Amino acid sequence: MSDAYYLQLTEHLRELIRDPERLTDGRLPPERLLAERFRTTRMTLRQALAQLEGEGRIHRSNRRGWFVSPERLLYDPTRDAGFNDYVRAQERVPRTEVLAVETRPHPPAAQALGLPASHAFYHIRRRRFVDDRAVLAESLWVVPERAPGLLEHRFDHSLWGLLRKHWQIELAHRSIRMMSEALSRQDAKDLGVTPGTAGLGINRAIFDGERRPVEYDEEHWLHDAICVTVDI
Repeated sequence: MSDAYYLQLTEHLRELIRDPERLTDGRLPPERLLAERFRTTRMTLRQALAQLEGEGRIHRSNRRGWFVSPERLLYDPTRDAGFNDYVRAQERVPRTEVLAVETRPHPPAAQALGLPASHAFYHIRRRRFVDDRAVLAESLWVVPERAPGLLEHRFDHSLWGLLRKHWQIELAHRSIRMMSEALSRQDAKDLGVTPGTAGLGINRAIFDGERRPVEYDEEHWLHDAICVTVDI
């Protein structure tokens, strides 16, 4: 197939996903049916689907097929608002699953917070949903000396809220790094997508008002799930 036909096919698919009434629950027809409908090869069809996936218009769910991507969540990584709060504020439905709670060293967190590489952290691993779609896999690394007994609490709500309420810790200083990434095998598994799927990584080193280290966050988002916005 020529490049001209590939571009034409991509536009046909854009028209298809613009009209939700032509789809069932936002799901595209199976690839075999799409190839027959547009009289093309599966290879050319997959090129067009990959183009729309890269644009954030559709996403693939393991063993379920292709779906129209919902509207992106507006996300300001500099704010203290908890995940549940800012998701609900945008009239969406949040949900959290706690995947792991443990204590162990994590050299990247130690380096970011200026601690010895062997320093042990409280580690909380969570999977977070928007409108029942898993969009974020996160690891939170908390300095145990700042919040003794933290792991006895529940973690389906804001960790920052817990630190304020029980240990009177104010999170005053942050160092934030954001970069595009290919999701690792573990992050992809937790989000139900194929390893190597495009993602957005956000790392935060967080300190209190006296510049004492408190926490290191590692967030791995599906690339089509959020729009990063910062008001200055």
